[in-house]
Amino acid sequence: MKQVKAHIAVSLDGFIATPDNELDWITSNVKSLLGKEHETATCLLMGANTYTYIFEHWGGWPYKSQQSFVVSHYDHNVTPDCGVEFLTNGALQKVYEMKQETDMLVAGSGKLLTSLIKAGLLDSLTVYTVPVMLGKGIGFLGETFGSEWKLSESKVLDGGVVCSTYQFDKNL
Repeated sequence: MKQVKAHIAVSLDGFIATPDNELDWITSNVKSLLGKEHETATCLLMGANTYTYIFEHWGGWPYKSQQSFVVSHYDHNVTPDCGVEFLTNGALQKVYEMKQETDMLVAGSGKLLTSLIKAGLLDSLTVYTVPVMLGKGIGFLGETFGSEWKLSESKVLDGGVVCSTYQFDKNL
């Protein structure tokens, strides 16, 4: 079975975006690291809000060379010729099936991360904790009680950003 991994920037007070979905608080070195992860992934998985943000803010779809899947209740695909597929019915089952043969990287999407964790589908979570307080915004994760993780790596990057990677502990 392959891996579902996530790399995500989080403010010190637990937000992944401002209330108006902006990411300008993320440091340039973290943006560069996240960008490299997304560019080298063969398969991207994201929620509808992340998909819309990328398309609207980055001048089109930058990941045409990768398979991209959007988990959503509705199919609002504005990039059908760019390798983007919407998973609207039985999305988590489809992710489970894809995981049998394909490594996937989750791009953003706090709600999607919560769903993947609850379903036991997320294997690795790398969190870039940026030392800034947003005060309010879009939360990192919802309720994920009972999910056990082990720290596999942690380091301090430029600007005081803490990068920590956790592995899902299937034995607990």
